[in-house]
Amino acid sequence: MKCLSLVVNTSSKGDIVETLRGMPEVTAYTILEGEGYFGDRVPPFESERDEVLGYVPRIRIDLILEGDKVPRVLEKIRTCGVCSAKLGIYWISPVDELGEI
Repeated sequence: MKCLSLVVNTSSKGDIVETLRGMPEVTAYTILEGEGYFGDRVPPFESERDEVLGYVPRIRIDLILEGDKVPRVLEKIRTCGVCSAKLGIYWISPVDELGEI
């Protein structure tokens, strides 16, 4: 099992969620809201508003997937409208155990 984590500008939420809902490989995901701080460097995909405020409203989406499904899901996300414009980042982490509490 793997955890695919996406971090994108909050304005991208609708596009990403629409893409995820259309994928049979994705059965569940978690969305967390936060802010990204970047100091003196403005990432190229942020707005002038973000530059003035000094932080960027972001969401993080975590998806737990079977390892063989990750490349397919990631490719679909990369080609959705917002992601194809390189408006976010991702990483993949191993999941050693998944259970209920």
